[in-house]
Amino acid sequence: MTAAVVREVALSASHVRKSFGHGSDAVTVIEDLDLDVVSGEITCLVGPSGVGKTTLLRLLSGLARPTTGSVSLAGAELDGPDAQVAVVFQDYRGSMMPWMRVLQNVAFPLEGRGVAKAERIERAARALDVVGLGESTGKYPWQLSGGMQQRVAIARALAYESPILLMDEPFGSLDAQTRFDLEDLVLRLRESLGITIVVVTHDIDEAVYLGDRVVVLGGRPSRIVDDIEVPLGRRRQQLATKSEPVFVELRTRVLDEIQRHGLRAPGVPTDRADDRGRS
Repeated sequence: MTAAVVREVALSASHVRKSFGHGSDAVTVIEDLDLDVVSGEITCLVGPSGVGKTTLLRLLSGLARPTTGSVSLAGAELDGPDAQVAVVFQDYRGSMMPWMRVLQNVAFPLEGRGVAKAERIERAARALDVVGLGESTGKYPWQLSGGMQQRVAIARALAYESPILLMDEPFGSLDAQTRFDLEDLVLRLRESLGITIVVVTHDIDEAVYLGDRVVVLGGRPSRIVDDIEVPLGRRRQQLATKSEPVFVELRTRVLDEIQRHGLRAPGVPTDRADDRGRS
């Protein structure tokens, strides 16, 4: 008899409810949501615009607290940002200091964590090398392409040396070829570093291509309407993988779920509105 494979849970949301506002003006975005993020896997979160994907990512990162329910990190309740969880946001340009060179941009946030200067530089250089920017450490952000700037943002997260990486629509503003290159970079990072990754994306092809699992959010308030294991193996190639019948089948399944749950209720804020105004 084959022994059962034990899948360790890295992050867990239990009966999570998230509301904004107070009293009769309160709006519930997420209601009674349960989610286990498995260690060492890539979990992709998709769903209609405004369904609460970014809100859920912020809850998983500790940047926001659930109204009720709990989020746990390795079995312990998460009550704020934690060093074990790094986050890459969509607005990578706004997160960099234009007067600092690339190496200093990656090293700078570590100072707030009390990391000594020599170690900050060493970790930043190592992270930049991992994302393929080892030769660009002395450049300024404005000297880099959009794809290279996003690699810097990823390197900054990797420099924390956190076992969990959360990514909020990380490639949404990039051209198709750059996006494909960075998708493949994420797959390589998972293999080489053994980290757990959660990606919020509006791109269905990206979700199926990257994910070991695709979680589809829908409804008002939001809930999980589908939870799909992706049996494509870990060695994936842009053209070959996306031509496989199982890829096409899963892509169609995800699209169908999103279309069926895509109606927006009046007065409900979008993900980006959640980010700007409330947490």
